[in-house]
Amino acid sequence: MSVSRRTLALQTGAIAAAVVLAATACGSGKSGGGSSSSGSSGGGGDKNTVNSATVKQGGKITWTIEKTVQDWNPLTSNGNTFDYAQVTNGIYPDVYVPQPDYSLKLNTDLMDGDPQFTVGGPGTPQKIVYKIQQNAKWSDGTPITADDFIYLWQTQNGGNPNIDAASTTGYSQVDSVVGSDNGKTVTVTFKPDQPFADWKSLFTSLLPAHVAKQHGDLAASFTWLDANPPTVSAGPFQIAPGGVSADKSLVKTIRNPQYYGKAANLDEIDFRAITDSTQEPTALANGEVDGIYPQPQLDLVNRVRNISGVDYHVSQGLVFEHIDLNMRNTALGGPADADQRAPAKVALRQAMFTAFDRQGLLNRTVKQFTDNAKVLNNRMLLPGLPGSQDNVTSSYPEAGDLAKAKQILTSAGYTGVGTALVDPAGKPVPAFSMRYTVGNALRQDTCNLFAQAMKQLGITVNVSSTDALGKTLTQSDAQHQWDIIVFAWVATPFPNSANQPIYTTAKQGVPLSNYGYYSNADVDKWLADAAKNADEKVRESDLNQADAQITKDAYTLPLYQKPTMIAYKNTLGNVRDNATQIGPTYNIQEWGFKS
Repeated sequence: MSVSRRTLALQTGAIAAAVVLAATACGSGKSGGGSSSSGSSGGGGDKNTVNSATVKQGGKITWTIEKTVQDWNPLTSNGNTFDYAQVTNGIYPDVYVPQPDYSLKLNTDLMDGDPQFTVGGPGTPQKIVYKIQQNAKWSDGTPITADDFIYLWQTQNGGNPNIDAASTTGYSQVDSVVGSDNGKTVTVTFKPDQPFADWKSLFTSLLPAHVAKQHGDLAASFTWLDANPPTVSAGPFQIAPGGVSADKSLVKTIRNPQYYGKAANLDEIDFRAITDSTQEPTALANGEVDGIYPQPQLDLVNRVRNISGVDYHVSQGLVFEHIDLNMRNTALGGPADADQRAPAKVALRQAMFTAFDRQGLLNRTVKQFTDNAKVLNNRMLLPGLPGSQDNVTSSYPEAGDLAKAKQILTSAGYTGVGTALVDPAGKPVPAFSMRYTVGNALRQDTCNLFAQAMKQLGITVNVSSTDALGKTLTQSDAQHQWDIIVFAWVATPFPNSANQPIYTTAKQGVPLSNYGYYSNADVDKWLADAAKNADEKVRESDLNQADAQITKDAYTLPLYQKPTMIAYKNTLGNVRDNATQIGPTYNIQEWGFKS
């Protein structure tokens, strides 16, 4: 999975916060039937070595994803999805791989030593030199070269308006990518006075340039790679011939015999989509699948706890739930930036967020199975990060404040407060469409509770699900599919740059990952500075100022930092949680059956 950006958490709600949190270890204890029960704790333990084991060569397992694979290019807005990336992690390689403890590990199968980094200065641009292993190649025998790095940069740098890039952050600051040494050396030079602090986030999900060239120009080939399963691999696994079912609910991957690194232990890993998370424990108990990674909820945790021969872990994750508003809805915002700042529209958005009881939501959902859950009050710097502070509760109390919300509306000139809301111009406030991921009971509860709170303000909210969250979020004006939406971001280890594409004003009609088309010039400025400033304290200040402004503008409402849950057959070794955006398949080649 790409580490340069946050990703949509479709299984729990990305390819989702970009941070290094205080370590939260998993404690384990054996229970009847040979199953292992685990929960979050603040104790010690190395998250990178949970379930380490010597494993056998060979065998086949089935791993669960929660969405049918509709997109294959993890660098597009639609493909920038957690579940999809679980499949492509073993196919498209990264230069640096996020680890379960949120550190970064160089991919030494791909890279010949650490990249040479030169700090930029006045008149001297920042520069990175990568050395590719001489034997590194795609599964069709084509060498991995600078051409692959150049293609990735060209599709991500924002220079082509016809390319739907998930994020241009970092890449847009690069001036050139040049190959030498028969393409095995890659020199990346940044634009003068445009350094990039999170340079280790670059060149993830490396795509095959030689395949792309067979399918049209830059934009056409990038789209083709999204629409078609990978035909070649540069990782330990590859798509099996005919390995994608007609409905895309089953993807078979087999060991890549041409892999240049240490061979995978398993012969085959099949990815099966189970779109209703409540069915995952049944599939695990029946042996239909060997592992699941669902959003934990009380009934699901209790059911998994009672499955014989299964280990499971619930721990604090880097995923956070939030409610977003669609600023292109004319009642909430409008096509022009000035519409978003219209006092009456700001008041409506603020009142909606003020009325919602986030603590009540938490008590009725996540706190049922983990005591560590708390209301989240910072989008940029999650709890445990240096500089993290509360930028939300002064505006939106955790328990909500219905009386205050009604007063905000009344003061702004709204009438019909509490019955049928009418705006200051005498126009009825329209019913809003609120969407959530199909099969996600926690999100459905969130939507229903939000709709109930809005009804007390005189606002109608119609709740419905979507089975294609990425496509729903990236809808065009003509395909308007949501006014309010709940989903999650999965983090990367790079808060300074990962937040930029989510909240920066869309350019040239390309929304990046700013799906609600939010726009604020000050936020743009703060996030741009956070991505390049060398002073850590200044970067923290930038992120907090941006976060506070987004709170004031009432574009998104953070809900809670989500726990993660992984469960797998206890005969499997080296399978473990990775709460960053890369997910559990970060080390897929190490998985195997215990000796």
